[in-house]
Amino acid sequence: MKQTADNDIDTGGSDPNPLATWKIIETVSGNIEAISGPDAQHRPGAHEQLVWQGTAADKAEALQSAEKADPRVDLEWMRNR
Repeated sequence: MKQTADNDIDTGGSDPNPLATWKIIETVSGNIEAISGPDAQHRPGAHEQLVWQGTAADKAEALQSAEKADPRVDLEWMRNR
């Protein structure tokens, strides 16, 4: 790593905090599930509801964003703190 002229840290071209696409889904039983990557491609299923979808650095950030969209996510977010 080296410091650039504008005082940013150059990490050699790799993003130190890459964002992933997340889906927050309500399952048929009413549970909230946060998924990303290959597992998220075919979700939500027939009996699931998409609550929120977007990019986030990690599961906690995804749940925080989803909480703004749907207050039911708050219970799951509190369990993950």
